[in-house]
Amino acid sequence: MSELGSTFRTHVLAADIPNCTITRVDDEHIRLVTSHATGEVNFYDLGDDLPEIVELSIIDPDCPNEPKFFLHFELEDEARAEELFSEMTDQLQQQDRFDTTRVLLCCTAGLTTTMFAAKLQEAAKTFSLDYSFEAIPLEQAQAGGGDFDAVLLAPQVGYQRKAVMESFPDAVVVQIPAKVFASYDVGACLKMVMHLLSDNTVFPSADKDSLKFVRDLKNDRRIMVITCVGRPRNGWTGWRIYDHGTIVAHGSVTKANPDWRDIEDILSTLHMRDWKVSDLDAIGIAVPGVVNRGSVAFSGQRGYGDYELGRVISERYGVKVFVDNNANAAAVGCYVSQDTYDSVVLHTQQTGFLVGGQGIVIDGRLVKGRTNYAGELISLHNAFYGTERDHEAAWTPEGMRQIVARMLVADIALVAPDAIYVAVDLIYDMDALRAEIARYFGDEAGFIPDLVRVSDYRELISLGELALCLQKLHSPRPHRKH
Repeated sequence: MSELGSTFRTHVLAADIPNCTITRVDDEHIRLVTSHATGEVNFYDLGDDLPEIVELSIIDPDCPNEPKFFLHFELEDEARAEELFSEMTDQLQQQDRFDTTRVLLCCTAGLTTTMFAAKLQEAAKTFSLDYSFEAIPLEQAQAGGGDFDAVLLAPQVGYQRKAVMESFPDAVVVQIPAKVFASYDVGACLKMVMHLLSDNTVFPSADKDSLKFVRDLKNDRRIMVITCVGRPRNGWTGWRIYDHGTIVAHGSVTKANPDWRDIEDILSTLHMRDWKVSDLDAIGIAVPGVVNRGSVAFSGQRGYGDYELGRVISERYGVKVFVDNNANAAAVGCYVSQDTYDSVVLHTQQTGFLVGGQGIVIDGRLVKGRTNYAGELISLHNAFYGTERDHEAAWTPEGMRQIVARMLVADIALVAPDAIYVAVDLIYDMDALRAEIARYFGDEAGFIPDLVRVSDYRELISLGELALCLQKLHSPRPHRKH
């Protein structure tokens, strides 16, 4: 054990974390336990005077296969190690992330919602969902408030939604669709709640190779793809090594505040484990924000901004590095994974965000535009709505559907794609979205393209970034002047 290793172990064991028990299992394992989660600090000695590898993780006992925090790093920098451990302990203390999801149903007297809540509770138990459903009269709910994640209003009291939001400022407040409520459609209601509250509806956690190239691409290289996705609760950075199209290694980092250093930690740790980065033909990195010549802009809040990511990694490891916007990569993934549509738009938007992002592929070619700004929608949103924004709208299926529909109307009018892929948690009913778009077309609704809901966004990014790397390796193009 190195001096730094001993110092860091002492730092971990001495941490003052409220309501947390810290136990030294042995020299290589330290466990942190709260009433809602378990943290692990594990050390791996690779020998030959190499730095130790540290693994930090947080597991929710109710969802053991989906870490809430997970990463590896080389133990070389004491300040960096303590910073990452601090991020882990901060997340460990945010117990509400691991509590039972509480959902309240309200109607005039509480009778019909009580019956519905009981059916929903039974369904949640059947599917092993850590959800709690309760029902009380609306007047009582408004008077008492409470700590709920979501409040579902019966159709007859839906008009009081704004007033209810004042009583439950931290909850998602929505009206149950009349058709769902009238028929006690437990499945549809449960699905709605899951889409409202989950960060993973279009970001499945399983690392699987479910999508394949359908288009004719020469897949003859060894390429590492790094996929970065910012989410409201947890950022996710996943990596894969493709050898002639086959995944031969993969992993991920999950943490609240991802940044470019996570990518460097992945590469340095991988390098230490005998996966020589310099042996790769290329590294492809897909990140949020505007990417221009390997630098990332307009993404500082997500941890990737104002940094020449491609140049730094290329110089350090002596390998070609390509950096792309993740929505652009996902759009390419949509294109190469099927052969029905030649022109596609991919729209992605997070719950609570008034503006999303897009990737655009026309006749098989990715549209980047001047300084790679194509698909950035903030200015278009301002033109539609002005700078005074109704942030409430982005927290409801109806509001999000209205916001996104206007963006998609612009896409249809300008580029008329064959299909639009929708990666938006709150929009899960493509028929309802089509109806909203049709309001702007009238008798010309036949021009609306196919709408495809995305259920594997991260998979599309990985596949698309692989395709972009292969394209750049086989058909390199000179840099544009701007």
